[in-house]
Amino acid sequence: MNAPHIIQRGRIVALQAMPVPAAHKYPPVCGAPRDRHDTDFITTYYSGMGFSLDQILPSLQSFGLWSYWIIGFAALFEAVFVTGIFIPGTLVVDAGGLLVQQGALDFLDLVWFVAIGSVVGGEISFWLGRWLRRGIEKRRKLEDSKSYRRAVRLFERYGGFALVLGRFLGPVSGLVPLAASAAGMPRRRFLLWNAISGFPYALAHVGFGFVIGHVASSLGPYASRLGLFAVVVLVALLLLWWVILRILRLMPFMISLFTSIGHAIRENPDVQKWSKRHPKTAAFLAHRFDRTQFSGLTATLLGCATFYILWIWLGSVFDFLMAEPIVLVDTRLANLIHAFWSPELLRLAAHVTALGDWRVIGLVGAAAGVLLLERRRPDLLVGLCIALGGDLASVNLLKRIFHRPRSDLGYFTEVSGSFPSGHAGLSVAFYGFLFFILWRVKLLRAPAALVAAVTLAFFVGLSRIYLIEHYLSDVLNGWLVGAIWLLAGVAISEWWRDSRPLQPSPDRSGPKQIAAFGFAAFCVTTAAWPIVNYDKAHNVSIPVQADIKFDTVDALVGSGRLPGSTESVAGTALEPINIMLLARDEAEVEKALDKAGWVRAADPGFATLTRAAIAAWSNGADATAPVTPYFWDNQPNDLAFQKQTQDATLRKRHHIRFWRTNFVNAKGQRLFVGAASFDDGLNWGVDWGLLHHIDPNVDAERDGLVKDLRSANQVAASSTLRLSQPRLGQSVAGDPWFSDGIAAILKLR
Repeated sequence: MNAPHIIQRGRIVALQAMPVPAAHKYPPVCGAPRDRHDTDFITTYYSGMGFSLDQILPSLQSFGLWSYWIIGFAALFEAVFVTGIFIPGTLVVDAGGLLVQQGALDFLDLVWFVAIGSVVGGEISFWLGRWLRRGIEKRRKLEDSKSYRRAVRLFERYGGFALVLGRFLGPVSGLVPLAASAAGMPRRRFLLWNAISGFPYALAHVGFGFVIGHVASSLGPYASRLGLFAVVVLVALLLLWWVILRILRLMPFMISLFTSIGHAIRENPDVQKWSKRHPKTAAFLAHRFDRTQFSGLTATLLGCATFYILWIWLGSVFDFLMAEPIVLVDTRLANLIHAFWSPELLRLAAHVTALGDWRVIGLVGAAAGVLLLERRRPDLLVGLCIALGGDLASVNLLKRIFHRPRSDLGYFTEVSGSFPSGHAGLSVAFYGFLFFILWRVKLLRAPAALVAAVTLAFFVGLSRIYLIEHYLSDVLNGWLVGAIWLLAGVAISEWWRDSRPLQPSPDRSGPKQIAAFGFAAFCVTTAAWPIVNYDKAHNVSIPVQADIKFDTVDALVGSGRLPGSTESVAGTALEPINIMLLARDEAEVEKALDKAGWVRAADPGFATLTRAAIAAWSNGADATAPVTPYFWDNQPNDLAFQKQTQDATLRKRHHIRFWRTNFVNAKGQRLFVGAASFDDGLNWGVDWGLLHHIDPNVDAERDGLVKDLRSANQVAASSTLRLSQPRLGQSVAGDPWFSDGIAAILKLR
């Protein structure tokens, strides 16, 4: 056999001659083609690096057994400080580990090649270092490099072991041998440590690539959804951190600005005259800005913040009681999230949500209380009790007052009311005060404590929404309740601290402290158990709504049980329902549209959305790009199809969304309702150009779809029905549309 071969399903296949499926991001490297999600997951994992695995993997695979030599030379070149700057040797080695997992390469053989290559590269860097010792000018230029100075410090601190550590530090890997040579390290000692360092590097990175490949294979069916969820959460978290850090950075400037304004006001002649006429009021106002006492500026700021949050909270309660759209948004969002559930994310959300479990709160609270008593910090202990007790009492009272039912889609069985979220409240009140304690005892700096507290509250609230244990408005209201009691606890603590002198800390070597720390460690360790093994009774799977028989579509529309418009998640009316299909099931709908030249759109996911965004920005094609979810009868669309234009660009496409109803006629055909429209470009001013601009004439798209189905001989009977009077409207991007209010009714063959 001339070309490298592998065994594929019991038969020998030439590795270089393997077919390349068009749907894959890169050719399969061994055996039957892996699931497309595997490649998306791997490519996504390495996104953001200067080189992409979907470029490296097919190249390595195509060389067969020569891949060992290529990967070995990549490790060699990265170990040489001259070439290691621009050759991604470590990434190539990781790619080799992926090929090992796929079965194209042998693990031990690849480890030997990588280890030898890295050792030889280290030798080259060592000899280059000796050569540079003679060129003082070149050496001085090298010493201006931060990476070289870092390598020198690493070598000075760890000696020969720095060669092992340096292998895992990217650009520093080729500079540590250079620093060792420049420092006059003996040749034999360098040879020993250099040889030792090559094998940990090879084992670690080949093994890392193998693990990534295994994870990708295991999570293949969920990779797109996991990636999408991770990106959305990461973006939201980064935005949250950015806002916090910006506020902290601007705070000194704002304090200085308001101080200057206050000074100017006090120096104003009219204000001075008014102060002399009203000395008590002037003294009261002046004391509000006194920085030396708690009752001054501290109490003023805490009072203003509390009043502001309380005002927002009252507004949210009023909106919940009076505004039906908020309830509809909650329902639509819950239905949309339920469609994106995955076992991995559900387990992860369960671990996070366990932080609000009463057992965890009780144990962590007991540990904090004992440590505060031991350190003689009654101010912090009282504040913690106020924050925790007030939040628990308020949430329980509000749950009883509003008595909002939980969603039937909830993952766990809960018996208490849904509004507000107790977990969200505790994540702010209790854990927020714990981070305040860590700042007060100088274990954390203020920015770190604030960012950590906000991050924890964000994830706990997000877990409740993802598990559908609470609606979005429940979590937002719970955060506000928790914030009110957090500020109350901080205020009481600061008042206590300001009005009573702190007692000196006890001797740290006493048995009481040992007992206190032992008890706290026991409580925290015990609290970790329900977090790691959190589980509760699960809700029984919701049965599919029973089918409803109907005689004619006309009678069904006349009964008012078929809404005529689609809506956004916020309840804004969008494009009208303009086509209805009678078919046995989804498979029959998909088959008919496929014969008519329409392709089913992919489900939204990180890989599919990224591919669609690139196609939209580059004016490229993507025949299966996701479609923005719309809602009909509070449910997201079940199916979406699209058809490319002659331009073969994602910016222009025919598309339609379908919803599966529970209405079935006497012949067993189910009614599917759909909304068709045509994308004719991008709205560059809306969401960075990621939303399509639709053609105003949505009826033309309806007629085009009917024509396609008839031309493909997929229609057994057809009719039309007026759902509304001619009307105007706007798309989700704000584009105007008009419709005659007529829907086409097609009975598929």
